[in-house]
This record gives sequence, C-alpha cells and structure tokens, in this order.
Amino acid sequence: MTLVILTLGTNILATQAANREALAEAQTINEVLATSVVNPALPSGMAMGLVKGNAGSLDRFDRIIAGRLDLDSLKRTYIWSEQGVVVYSDRTELIGRDFGLTPEQQRVFDEGGTGQLVEGDPSTTAPALTAGTDNIVQIFTRIEAPNGTKLLFEGYYSLDGIEQRRQQIYEPFNFITVGALVLLLLLVAPILVVLTRQVKVAAFERERLLRGGLEASDAERRRIARDLHDGVVQDLAGTSFSIAAAAREPDLSPNVKTSLMSANQAIRDTLKSLRALLAEIHPPEIHADRLAAALADLTAPASALGIQASISVEGAETATDQQAALVWRVAQEAVRNALRHAQASTIAVTVRSDGKVLVLEVVDDGIGFAADAAPASDRYGLRGMTSLVKDSGGRLRVDSAAGEGTAVRLEVAVDE
Repeated sequence: MTLVILTLGTNILATQAANREALAEAQTINEVLATSVVNPALPSGMAMGLVKGNAGSLDRFDRIIAGRLDLDSLKRTYIWSEQGVVVYSDRTELIGRDFGLTPEQQRVFDEGGTGQLVEGDPSTTAPALTAGTDNIVQIFTRIEAPNGTKLLFEGYYSLDGIEQRRQQIYEPFNFITVGALVLLLLLVAPILVVLTRQVKVAAFERERLLRGGLEASDAERRRIARDLHDGVVQDLAGTSFSIAAAAREPDLSPNVKTSLMSANQAIRDTLKSLRALLAEIHPPEIHADRLAAALADLTAPASALGIQASISVEGAETATDQQAALVWRVAQEAVRNALRHAQASTIAVTVRSDGKVLVLEVVDDGIGFAADAAPASDRYGLRGMTSLVKDSGGRLRVDSAAGEGTAVRLEVAVDE
C-alpha cells in the first residue's frame, strides 16, 4: 500500500512538473521569437508605422519576418498596440481591428515580461481571434522599439504539441521515479525480512515467557491447593470424625452432646468453605461426567450464608470437556456474584442439553441490579464472561432488574 501511494504521489508530482516545464518551454520560445526575431525587425519608424496602420511599414515588416515565424507549434501570430489594436497578424483580415486587451495582457503590457492564457481561461478572448483554433495556449511577450514604442507579441501554441513535449519530459521523470522506487524496494525488502523475523522471534519469546509465567503460577496454585488439602482440610476432616464419634458416646449428657454436634457442624461448614476456596485457587480439571460434582463445590459456601442452593445437570455427557469447562467458569462467576452481592435466599444452577445446544442457567431471587448501576467488580466480571463466551462461540445473556433477582443464561452448541 505504501509503495502504491508513493508511486501515485510521485507520478502526480512528476506530471505537474512536466506540465510546468512544457509550458515554460513554450514561453521561452515566445520570448526568443519576440526578442530575437520580431524586436530587431522593428526600427523606430517601422514600429510607429505599424501603430498608425501605415501600409508601407506593414509590407516591409512582413517581408522581413516572412518565414522566420514558421514553427510547427506556432499556430497564429499577433502584434498588439497598447490600445488593444492588432497592428500585425498572419491573418491579414484582422489587422487594424480593435479588440482590446485582456486583463492579463494589460498586466504584461504595463509590467513587462511574459504571460499566458490557456483556452477556457476566465479572461475572455474575442472569438474572432481564436476562430479556427482548438486546444491552444496564448503566450504574449512585451517588446519595445528603440524609440520606446511598446508592443505586445503574441503567439498561439498548440496544446497538443505542448502535451507531446510534456510526455517527452515526463518519460525520464517516470523512469527515475519507478527506478527509484524499485531500488528502494530492493534495499528495504531485506530489512523488512529481517525486522519481520525479529518481530516473530520476539513474539515467540514473549509467548514462551507468558506461557512459562502461567505454568509457574499454575504450579504454585497447585502446590498451595495441595498443601491445604493434605494439611488443613485433612486435619479438619479427622477432627470432624473424632467429634462425631465422641458425640455418639452413650454416657454423655445431652448438653455436651449438643455442643459436640454443633462443633462438628461448624467444622463441616468450614470444610465446605475450604473446598470452595481450593476450587477458587486452583479450579479442578472439569470433565463432562464430573460437571455436577464441580458445580456442587461452587455452591458449597451458600449454606454457610443461609442460602439454599440447588444443582440440576441433565444431558451434559454429550458435551466436550472444553464446553463443560466453559459452563463451570461462567457458573463460577455467576454464583460468586450472587453470593457476594445478591442478598438472595435461593440460587438455582441448571444445566441441560438436547444433544445440540448445551444450556446453563444460574438464577437467584436477590436484589438484582440495573445494568448501568451494577458494582464495578460485577461489570468487570460480566465483561470477562461475555468475552470468554464469545471467543468460545457461545451466547451469554444476563437479565436483571432492581428487586427482581438475576438470571444468567449461557448457550453453546454441542460438537457433534
């Protein structure tokens, strides 16, 4: 794309430069004819004779310059007086007629130098002067006789001839432009190859480092989860069994037995919370046939908060392990938000599949929220869930309103 833009840009600039150069050459030709051919042929007396319309002066001047203005590109010739009268022309029928000067001609007459009028220029030229000519440019140069008489030599030049000259000028420009771009491409291509290779290597290295960081983080999570499971969780489980056994002793008083049962229940609730925490620290490897158990671990902390949680899983065996993991992750975020913010009394987690679509619904009867008034952490979690589901080819919908609870629904096509 950059090369195309450079090519187009340089071509446009080269074309404009060639146009200017071609017109400049036409102006130079007109100046040379005016100063080297016409002006030397106008002694003071002859110049005054032309201005006054003297037939003898006109005849002598015509014989002097006859054949000297015979150029292929020069289509018509006029010499003007300061009053705008044609004092000489290759069209003899126009000699002596007063057409007036255009503003540009008058400017050159007053200031000197050379000017031009391209066909179609807003500064109009009398139709009689341009009759029989097409695609021309009028170029005029002021000349001055020895006695100070000022005249304006004007030539009509073919735009076709100027266009041919423009092409002649443009071709070297075009060769230089294309050649320079090709050379630039040849020089830059190896650099681009090296840079591309370096970018790929850097990207691969970043990916390797990121993967290593994730693996290290995952390994640390597994270690912490394993230490908790093999240490604190096992100790609490053993304590729970011991207390339960002690509570069954027949000679205990009812008060002591009640206290032991309460303590045992507290330990069991703590175990549920720890298992849920272990799932947070290091999510289990989710398989479709173990999805129900994994979801039960997610809702385990609900009972400690006085929330009734229910799990229903039907037909999930048709899903892949990746789809089961997606269901678990969305359920994890939805249950977490419900436990933290919903102030609900019930949470229902339902998974069902008809063999074509796997559906997850997490519904609570909590306080709900307006979409634009959700806590910042909830909004971040919802955005994360939405992105995760979209990347997995599923659809996620969250319905909630203040005082009406929240329903999270996931749909993902089952791979056949």
